[in-house]
Amino acid sequence: MINIIKPIIPELTLAAGICLMVLVNSFIRTPHRSTSQILAVLTLVIATATAVPLFNHDVEILFNGQFIIDPLAIGLKISAYVAVLLVVLSTTINEKINQSEILLIELFATLGISIICSAANLLTIYLGLETLALSLYGLVAANKNSIESTEAAMKFFILGAIASAIFLYGISLIYGIYGTLNINLLNVMIVNNTLELKIAVGFILCGIAFKFGAIPFHSWVPDTYQGASTPVALFISTAPKIAAFALLYRLLIDAFISISETWVVMIYALGMISLIIGNLIAISQNNFKRLLGYSAIGHIGFIFLGIATGTKDGLESSLFYLLIYVLMTMVAFMVIEVLSSKHREVKLLKDFKDLNSSHPWLSLIMLFAMCSMIGIPPFAGFYAKWSVLSSLVEANMVYTAIIAILMTVVAAFYYLRVIWFIYFEKTNQEIGQPESTILQKAVVSFTGIAILLIGLYPKPILDFCRQIISSNLLLD
Repeated sequence: MINIIKPIIPELTLAAGICLMVLVNSFIRTPHRSTSQILAVLTLVIATATAVPLFNHDVEILFNGQFIIDPLAIGLKISAYVAVLLVVLSTTINEKINQSEILLIELFATLGISIICSAANLLTIYLGLETLALSLYGLVAANKNSIESTEAAMKFFILGAIASAIFLYGISLIYGIYGTLNINLLNVMIVNNTLELKIAVGFILCGIAFKFGAIPFHSWVPDTYQGASTPVALFISTAPKIAAFALLYRLLIDAFISISETWVVMIYALGMISLIIGNLIAISQNNFKRLLGYSAIGHIGFIFLGIATGTKDGLESSLFYLLIYVLMTMVAFMVIEVLSSKHREVKLLKDFKDLNSSHPWLSLIMLFAMCSMIGIPPFAGFYAKWSVLSSLVEANMVYTAIIAILMTVVAAFYYLRVIWFIYFEKTNQEIGQPESTILQKAVVSFTGIAILLIGLYPKPILDFCRQIISSNLLLD
């Protein structure tokens, strides 16, 4: 019994934290924001602390093949828990929405992410996926007084339901062909690359591409980033992307590695169009959160191209890029969250005018984030892009690497626009003093400095990614 419970302590911790927060919200009509935040932080800290010792744990499959404990699952869980913890710590007070409910739903979403990371069965994957998806719909719709938020939530829900149906149809085709939903059994049973299998994999990839926000399944991304409140957009743009990578890995590598020549082409096509179209559309954006939405699509293109190499180095570089992307996006959203107040929200690029005069430190942190997203050394984004480009060249995909470099130059244009507004555009209208706490400013500073420190010494994160990917014997 103890041997079964130990590997799932992180999930049990999250479930216990959720139950405790539900009780607090039930018995206290309007619980103080700090109470809910403390409960959420404690839950995430304990979940992380119990997950870390499992990183070097022997691979173990539990509950009759439903749940797996391996370095990939634990490594991605730790990354997701830390990301959500930073999001919770940086959350500002918003009187328009119930902060306790937001934190509760974020814990539900984190539980869904955790289930996806350890899923060893297609049905378990779907369970985790829907737990995450339903939580995200609720988060986007949390601000009932905002028409933008309601509209974004409705679009997100409708498109998400369609994507889930497509994904589920792909799973049902797999079950119809092989008579099992167990990922390890599928890996053994899949030998011939039949037309039916290609169709099933295509449907499944459509569902995964939606979760990433890859083109042509991207329309929810800019609308959701723009319509949702900044704390919600911060959450949606970070931790769920880690779950999407876990989902992609479990299916393409653990289940469909023997037909890699089929899904590599699909992933490559999704990556190329996302990289090109995402960056080109981002150029014309004046709303900063919408700009981050389209730039996210471009970053997803980079991640997909690394996976499309079909090599271990490509997967390692994609995971490294993903973790750095999460950090960079987190910093950008945190800065606008700290700058926003009850009466004024930073939305447009022109809202950054002359920011350096009134908030030099926050301006510097945003400069770090933008330079890292461009890929300028010595920031972390440079090594992330370099690792993906290196894996492309090593896989003899030189022309693809050249196109990726050209798109990086295109992306530099709209990121430099942000820097230009911050440092060189003057305005008579000042951004007021932010209503943020010392803790929130400390979290923003920590994440901003982390971009520089990882850029100066990326080895620990690179080794972490290598250990996660190298643990899979199917890639040898």
